[in-house]
Amino acid sequence: MNKKDYYAVLGLPKGASIQDVKKAYKKLARKYHPDLNPGDKQAEEKFKEISEAYAVLSDPKKKEQYDKYGFVGDANFGQDFNYQDFRNVDFDFSEIFSDLFGGGRKSTTYNDYSYSNAPRKGEDIQYSMRISFMDAVHGLTTKIKVNRSKPCDACGGTGKVPLSSPQTCPRCKGTGKESGGLPFFHMERTCSLCGGTGRITFTKCSKCNGTGRIPYVETINVRIPAGVDNGSKVRVPGKGEAGINGGPPGDLYIITVVEEHPLFKRQGDNIYLKLPITFSEAALGAKIKIPTIYGETTVKIPPQTQCGQKIRVRGKGIKSRLTGKNGDMYLEVEVKTPSIVDTKVRELMKELEKYEDKNAIRSHFKV
Repeated sequence: MNKKDYYAVLGLPKGASIQDVKKAYKKLARKYHPDLNPGDKQAEEKFKEISEAYAVLSDPKKKEQYDKYGFVGDANFGQDFNYQDFRNVDFDFSEIFSDLFGGGRKSTTYNDYSYSNAPRKGEDIQYSMRISFMDAVHGLTTKIKVNRSKPCDACGGTGKVPLSSPQTCPRCKGTGKESGGLPFFHMERTCSLCGGTGRITFTKCSKCNGTGRIPYVETINVRIPAGVDNGSKVRVPGKGEAGINGGPPGDLYIITVVEEHPLFKRQGDNIYLKLPITFSEAALGAKIKIPTIYGETTVKIPPQTQCGQKIRVRGKGIKSRLTGKNGDMYLEVEVKTPSIVDTKVRELMKELEKYEDKNAIRSHFKV
């Protein structure tokens, strides 16, 4: 009577689902498959052990019996396990045997049949570019150096070169077939190197190592449009990586990194500027010249302007790339009180004090 702990063999808790059993078996089969561990007797025995456990726990009837009684009804089941049972087991070996055939590797096929001749567009390139605040506002034209690729001149961008004469395929030894698996589960497929011909007529290009492209540095003229912000993307068509098999090149995307300005702050398309004014300008009003992103202009400060008040200057913001309309400029008023160092100034402030209603400005403090 078979008393093996099949769940433990697969590294699972008792009562695990059939789906979990399949996942565990696939993982262990990849690890212990004899063809992936040639000459390793321990790996072969371990593979037999997990296969036996899988044969029981993947079969609903056998699993039900095992879960209920702790063994399989056939007393000879584990003693002389028949791997032919796996021909009827619901399990997809294709992923495991793809490793045996080398399916997980990048194709190194050189014949026309399997070497994809379809044109493919090249990859896009991202380039981070630091620009000044004012360049972001007004735009600029400049030159940058970009590491990209171009079609290999040795193979014409195909990644392969013809041999002087056909050669016997080293993978299938001229049979046109490659095989893998165990004696009880044999698989055979068309050779992925020669396409079943048994001969190879091409080999990979030594200059580009079969990629069809070679690296180089190109100096590119780029135009950064007015109004870009930090993190904006500017597309330069056709300046990405070279295409494959005559395909079009990818695009270059410039990501802007905008430096801060000592005076101006940006929020969307609006510009903010801290505006210091004197005590008398705040009280009486004034006309003041201020800088803007477009040059100097004059603004009117209304009488009785308070500290922290915002004054809007229409149309002096950044021109929107979407609407074409200009944002606005906002002046954040900072009233600077005079430094009393002059006797006359002190006397004037004392005189002013007579007209100040101190209680009124703090009347809201009452509780």
